[in-house]
Amino acid sequence: MNQRKVFLPQGVQDLLIDDCLLRRVIENQIMETFTQWGYMEVSSPALEYYDLFTRPEVLADGDKMFKLIDADGRILVLRPDCTIPMARVVATKMRDFVYPLKLCYVADVFRIDQEQAGKKREFRQAGIELFGVTTAKGDAEVLVTAIETLKGIGLQHVTVELGSVKYLKALFRQLGLTADQQAAVVALLEEKNVTGLQELARDYGINGGYGALLTRLPRLFGTLEEVQAALAQHPQTPEMTEALEELQATIELVADYGLDQYLGIDLGMVNQLDYYTGIIFKGFTRDLGTVLLSGGRYDALLGNFGMDCPATGFALVIHKITKALKIQEQLQVPKRRHVLVLACDTPRGTVGEAVGQLRQQDDIVEFCLLKTADDIRAYMKKRQVDELVRIHPDGRVESIDPARLTDAMMKEVTQ
Repeated sequence: MNQRKVFLPQGVQDLLIDDCLLRRVIENQIMETFTQWGYMEVSSPALEYYDLFTRPEVLADGDKMFKLIDADGRILVLRPDCTIPMARVVATKMRDFVYPLKLCYVADVFRIDQEQAGKKREFRQAGIELFGVTTAKGDAEVLVTAIETLKGIGLQHVTVELGSVKYLKALFRQLGLTADQQAAVVALLEEKNVTGLQELARDYGINGGYGALLTRLPRLFGTLEEVQAALAQHPQTPEMTEALEELQATIELVADYGLDQYLGIDLGMVNQLDYYTGIIFKGFTRDLGTVLLSGGRYDALLGNFGMDCPATGFALVIHKITKALKIQEQLQVPKRRHVLVLACDTPRGTVGEAVGQLRQQDDIVEFCLLKTADDIRAYMKKRQVDELVRIHPDGRVESIDPARLTDAMMKEVTQ
């Protein structure tokens, strides 16, 4: 008889025992840091209406979402982003809550990830959203929380690079770029394609000081001082200068926490999500060449839900952080003492009381469901069981050497 092959859909994966344990540990540590910073956990559904993510300045690219039809013919999507549902929750259910409002979450999102060349479709994210703060203090707080969270889980060699959507949009307006031209520029900036930008500038007839600035954007990264020195050679509009001042103010506030050494600037940074309005940032570790953390300011997003409220936040990608921690050898499967119990024919309640006392020590305590001594020894080896115990009719717990266990003893215990 031919056995049917069973495959997973592209871009998803199974997590087995150790990986599940590690993810649980990481998520608990992350959520504990969020809680210590005053963030409160909320949860949104995995299914949302398609329209929620296709409004102007939200997520225009519906082709990256996974869609389905409900019984009423409405188009639904598997949640492709967590920030937009958080904005919906705030605008519809928490409008009158005390502000600043600090929310956090752990959730799965589903979309084709361009940064992974379309290879990943399901992501586990943990993040925070800060509502009601317009100043650089809000951006600095989420940055500090992000850095402290990554430090708290043991991640090493962390760098967080800052960009500015406000700066880029001001430059685009100065150059008079159309929406299609802006999209072409953004695609080249995402690739750090200097040659492509130079060719595009020639095709669009872009020249002069602002044109030179556009083609230099992919190389405008480094420390605040290095970027400022490079920008001194190029003209700046008042709005571009304001955006740079916001970056500087945020970095200075992070410096007050003693964490500015983790920060850098990348003025050519772009983001796949269209709702950002100010500072954006991405986090990396030198041991893994991919984005572990992303976020930024999105002051206009809640306007889609009839609420005028500034906001900023970030999301961590759990599977990427797990991979980085493994590379750095900062992860170990949590080990608890594991006890296997053989129970005699005991008075009612005696076994439960004895097992309860064992579990008070935070041990894993499970009843033996096997019938032979050899099976028990094999099970204990594969499951790495630490101790085999016998509970007597009077409730006394006796440790048993598995090597000396016999089938005759099993019959005595289980009769």
